[in-house]
Amino acid sequence: MKIVDTKGLRCPAPLIKTRQALNEASAGESLQIITDNDTSRNNIKRFLADNHISFTEKEEADTWVLTVDRGEPVPVADNAESYCSKNTDVHKKKTVVAVTSDVMGGGNDELGLKLVTSFFKVLPMIKPGPDAIVFYNTGVKLAVKGSPVEKYLKELEMSGVELILCTTCIDFFSLGGKVAAGKIGDMYQIINILNEADNVIRP
Repeated sequence: MKIVDTKGLRCPAPLIKTRQALNEASAGESLQIITDNDTSRNNIKRFLADNHISFTEKEEADTWVLTVDRGEPVPVADNAESYCSKNTDVHKKKTVVAVTSDVMGGGNDELGLKLVTSFFKVLPMIKPGPDAIVFYNTGVKLAVKGSPVEKYLKELEMSGVELILCTTCIDFFSLGGKVAAGKIGDMYQIINILNEADNVIRP
């Protein structure tokens, strides 16, 4: 039986992992999808029902286990976000990280690189994590292939954190085609994300 552990993840990450596991399952293979978030549970159940995939459900020690008795491949579509309720966690404060440089702090750049690497290494461990990270100026260099924080940014993105890279900055530094994580966005998107944030962290 294949185990799909989505504990600690936020939408759309649980749905993405569920859809991937369903597509990879062999005929007759059972799946257990584990979540500790009620909203994710309801979204996954709706996704399974919409794709006509039968399942059973039980609660175990503050987690829910959805069991699909038979692996049924479903078409891979970039619509996981459509299953995420827009009104979830209405009382949760929205945190955004604004990254303006490829080093952390002023002074010595070698030290600054070590600090920013440490920052992104630790950030995926913080719960709850940020809702979004915006990158502009030389900060966009952290999201390209070969960056010392590339794997940490991919981990954050997989967990559901939105990463937005300034398109003007990407063009200015000729980084088109080298982006390893995140989506390219314009200043309008970046301003809206910052404006909607309850808390902005500037490393």
